[in-house]
Amino acid sequence: MTTSASWIRGLRVPEDEVLPPVCTEASVAPIRALVGADAVNWAVRVAADAAFEPVTGSAGLAGGHSLATVQRLGVELGFLSMLESLYRGKPTPPFLNADGNRYIADLIQRRVPLARLLTQIRQGHAYIADQLMDACRDLLPANEHAEELQRISRVLFEYVEGLVTEVEPAFAAAEKDWGASVYAARETALEHLLQGDETELDDAGRRLSYDIARRYHVGIAVYNETPDESDALLVEAARHVLAVLGAKQTLIVPRGLMTLWAWGNSSARLDVRLLQGFSGLRILVGRLGYGPAGFRRSHEQALEAHRIAQQRRKSGPSIFLFDDISLLSLLLKNPEEAAEFAAFELGDLRKDDPKTADLRLTLRTYLENHSPNTTATKLHIARNTVTYRLRRASEILGRPLDERQLETWTALVLHEYTSEPPQFE
Repeated sequence: MTTSASWIRGLRVPEDEVLPPVCTEASVAPIRALVGADAVNWAVRVAADAAFEPVTGSAGLAGGHSLATVQRLGVELGFLSMLESLYRGKPTPPFLNADGNRYIADLIQRRVPLARLLTQIRQGHAYIADQLMDACRDLLPANEHAEELQRISRVLFEYVEGLVTEVEPAFAAAEKDWGASVYAARETALEHLLQGDETELDDAGRRLSYDIARRYHVGIAVYNETPDESDALLVEAARHVLAVLGAKQTLIVPRGLMTLWAWGNSSARLDVRLLQGFSGLRILVGRLGYGPAGFRRSHEQALEAHRIAQQRRKSGPSIFLFDDISLLSLLLKNPEEAAEFAAFELGDLRKDDPKTADLRLTLRTYLENHSPNTTATKLHIARNTVTYRLRRASEILGRPLDERQLETWTALVLHEYTSEPPQFE
């Protein structure tokens, strides 16, 4: 009869479902050494699923793919720690490490209260307990189920109770540190500005060290694909972008581990087309605005560009200018209707396989220039290949390509944003 949780080493996921952890290697390596790589891969996959699960994903942390990835950090760390505790037979403090404290700092910067974090912890506990109990039933003989299920329940409960006793004072300390920071001191003035309060612009400018009136403004958002250890990467990228634009003053506001808001201003017009790409970071850029209204509107446009960028199914450019996606912004106001439109227009041309993807790309390129030769040049393929793909696309659509051209092109564009939700890579 099994006397320890050695069955945990039997946990695994299919090879094509293995994901890299979002926790740092310092957090993962000791647990991997203890329970094995397969069990760690299992916990990482379960945490990724939990980040989008309706229950664990409802703890006040909604906000698109990047915030779901941040949520993975907290959930993954908890699941890995529970796995370690179960394998050892009891939880071992301390329960919070550097990744846990970074996650708490992220929640505070995004104004997520402690009560919601505690809700997430308890929901995560219930979720992983169910997953572990199901796995236990699969991996152990029936006569060992009762004892091991009881042990799972006991150890995980003790872990959560211990975690909560550390989280509450750590959260309070992090809130105090944030409250004393220069960013927090600016928060009230910024909030009033973004809500349209223009009664004390000079005072707001002094608090923010940033002039609002009689200036051109460009708002940007910066986000990372993963919760990197160095939050300074976001600040560095924002400063570089605004310097390239020629901003005379900058305002930078962190919004957690993966996202940052920033503005740049000048008494002369700024040209957002001067920007270059950045590897690994996404830069979302609003239109140039003037005065307080322009300050707000450019920021809103940068956030809208962020929303659109996160809906894209495949990797896109590092720089997203609102000017380039303003039409998409209108088309995607109702994602469900946009998906229905794309499905109706494209039919089987929406299939998710490489050959059909080539047909879509060729057809879209052709509809944008109406020249098979130009299409072949742009895609670096033979003219005969273009002709074949266009003929095949027409067959799948069931209509000549000169019919419903605008509708077809729009559906092809929307397909990149309205098919399946973004998947972790």
